[in-house]
Amino acid sequence: LCQLLQSDFWTVRLCVSLWTTFFIIILVAFEGSFMIRYVTRFTEEIFALIIAVVYLYEPFKKLYMIFHLNPVLSKYNYPLICSCNISSIFNKSSTIKNINSSFNSSSKYSCYDCESPKRYISSTPSLLRINYTTISNDETQLPNKALLSLIILLGTCFIALALKRFRRSNFFGRSTRQTLSDFGMTIALLCMVLFDMRMTKNAGGHSLTQKITVPDSIRPSDRERGNFWLISPLRKQLPFWVYFASSFPAILISVVLFFEVELTSIMIQSKLKCVHTTKPIKGTGYHLDILIAGVLISISGLFGLPWICAAPVRSIAHVASLSKYSKTHAPGEKPRLIDIKDQRLTNIGVHILIGCTIFAAPIIRKIPVAALFGIFLYFGIVSISGTQLFSRLKMMFIPTKYHPNVGYLRRIRQMKRYAYTFIQIAAAGLLITIKVTNFAFLFPFILVLLVPFRKWCLPFIFTERELNELDGDEQQDSIFDDEIDFYGQVHLPI
Repeated sequence: LCQLLQSDFWTVRLCVSLWTTFFIIILVAFEGSFMIRYVTRFTEEIFALIIAVVYLYEPFKKLYMIFHLNPVLSKYNYPLICSCNISSIFNKSSTIKNINSSFNSSSKYSCYDCESPKRYISSTPSLLRINYTTISNDETQLPNKALLSLIILLGTCFIALALKRFRRSNFFGRSTRQTLSDFGMTIALLCMVLFDMRMTKNAGGHSLTQKITVPDSIRPSDRERGNFWLISPLRKQLPFWVYFASSFPAILISVVLFFEVELTSIMIQSKLKCVHTTKPIKGTGYHLDILIAGVLISISGLFGLPWICAAPVRSIAHVASLSKYSKTHAPGEKPRLIDIKDQRLTNIGVHILIGCTIFAAPIIRKIPVAALFGIFLYFGIVSISGTQLFSRLKMMFIPTKYHPNVGYLRRIRQMKRYAYTFIQIAAAGLLITIKVTNFAFLFPFILVLLVPFRKWCLPFIFTERELNELDGDEQQDSIFDDEIDFYGQVHLPI
């Protein structure tokens, strides 16, 4: 869009950031955070379904691109000989027998860092033609990258899912199961990185998968900016109307930021209510969170840094790590949640460690992109599995006598459940369709319209009792289950 308008991207982005901060300040000044009370499970589950579809779609889209660039062949010619090894061999005075033995001991896959081996083929045609496959720089003669990427992607996802389910198994003690489950993604990623390194070693040091790209130094990615970080609104002169037109995308960003921050706060609030049932936990913190997020967007825009967003998984994980459970319960009973040590020190420590990852660039460069998309696939599976929408979809294919004893299944007629589920799926389908078309900029507006649709339109189709069962708040259990996976409780962008 900036190219069509012949406008500087960084200047326009800064204007959008400043407008976003302005709208957030206006929202906080009029205590707009109270509007989050109208966002019910109806909207949250639609949002969760959209996010799950995106997480499930992106890994397979990446796989399709990899298979398109590296088609699976019916025949491969192995082994290929690295031409740099040939060069070192022919520089020595040795007999044909010694050359043959040297080739057999140093056979590797193609090395693209060395010079072309064509001259060696012409100099010793009989030797290479009789005993060895013709040396080629054709990348299709390497072990198929697409199949290896598929193995790494699915392996990462399956290991993470298996360790997630391990939490409720009967092996080892509770602490061991929880630790393995909580660090399941890290363990899965580590296993696939080691597997990829082993395959790279077997391929003679030639990397067979795409790795995460990390710059060598901390500097602006745009070469035109050089080493100058600060971006001025007057960096490059824009048409006067662009300064005001940039307020339109800022409104959309403000809506998305509002949903992410406030819904994350609601999830934290629901966990804290298990302990503190008689007093408000967040209070004015709802306004403070969104205000700080809005101000940081302008700071990020001034330095050309990525815009921040809420971190639901890390927030829920932080609450879980600060939870204290009873140790005097009877055998077989679930521990009770006694207290949550709510403080700020651990948050600071977590973010300091996140900042220290800039020194881990050599390690990050060894992570295959396929493993990263395997984590995305895992997120897509677990982010939808714990919602009532997914449960209602699953119950459509299960006989009624096997349904669990929950209100929305026992007290709501089957056709009404189907109608409510169909409305949610249709709304999610509409939003996904808008997102993949040229009208993607309307996505936040349509998402906001779901709130008045739920409040004023659904009561004409469903009774108040039915809506309370289908769209009411989840009942808080006084016996807090400490074996619940907090990754499965988050149904928002991660």
